[in-house]
Amino acid sequence: MKKLLLLAAMAMIAIVSCNKPDDEKEKESQTPEVKTAAENLVAHFSFEANETPGTGISMVESKGSASMDAAGYIGKGWTNTSGTNTTQAYTKYALAATNPFTGLTDMTFTAWVKLKEECSKGAILSVNGSGIDWPAFIAYFDNTRVPEETGVKEQQVNGRVVLHDAEGNEQNIWLDTYDAAFAKYGNWFQFAFTYTAATGAWALYVDGVKVKDAEFGPKLPIGGFVTGNTNALYVGGWASFIEGASSESWQSFFAGSIDEVRIFNKALTEAELQALRKEEVAIALL
Repeated sequence: MKKLLLLAAMAMIAIVSCNKPDDEKEKESQTPEVKTAAENLVAHFSFEANETPGTGISMVESKGSASMDAAGYIGKGWTNTSGTNTTQAYTKYALAATNPFTGLTDMTFTAWVKLKEECSKGAILSVNGSGIDWPAFIAYFDNTRVPEETGVKEQQVNGRVVLHDAEGNEQNIWLDTYDAAFAKYGNWFQFAFTYTAATGAWALYVDGVKVKDAEFGPKLPIGGFVTGNTNALYVGGWASFIEGASSESWQSFFAGSIDEVRIFNKALTEAELQALRKEEVAIALL
């Protein structure tokens, strides 16, 4: 009798499971096995209500064609409503002397972005360099390369960092890659890069998949170049261009939309980035 009851119960569970709506099955299938630790998140820009995203950061202004009321990937987001990278559009945040970059050794930067094919170019996020003509930190897109052999536009993804040593010398670091897979115009995708100070290792990711990595020197902690002299962070614009330290026209505003900008105090693994993406995809489906 007990065996019959057990078999009946198991059959009922199977029936209930099979009868679940497809959308619930989809959400369950996206539940990540790896979780990203909430305690590693040091700054978050969700653009929901012009919020202060973390201790030491405060919103100062939204300028030009920048809108923080446009629909984002999750809830609201940031958009350059002009649709062009040559029109002023940025949101500025003030950094206090003690801010999320203070004491930061390793870092992960993530953001959801949506590009316009005809002008998907410009800075996603940049941190000023105290009057120098390059930002101390920048994440940047540029789609200007069309190889003659293919005639197909390729998306370039750039991570730009300027380091300063004790003598005031600077070292410019590029980490970039061209790949036709970046041509995801009109659709949201996740962009990320990571840095590990001990090895000087940088890596670029698109939708949680590593597309390029490299090691650079000097091997400095993030807090070593985003210092107390750095006092402003810009979403959607190139800091030194906005502040007048540079007049290079290609240092442009981001043409498209940005959402869920996050900075972590560790270099997330590929598995962790994929887990974060799945968590966010599941939220966006709600």
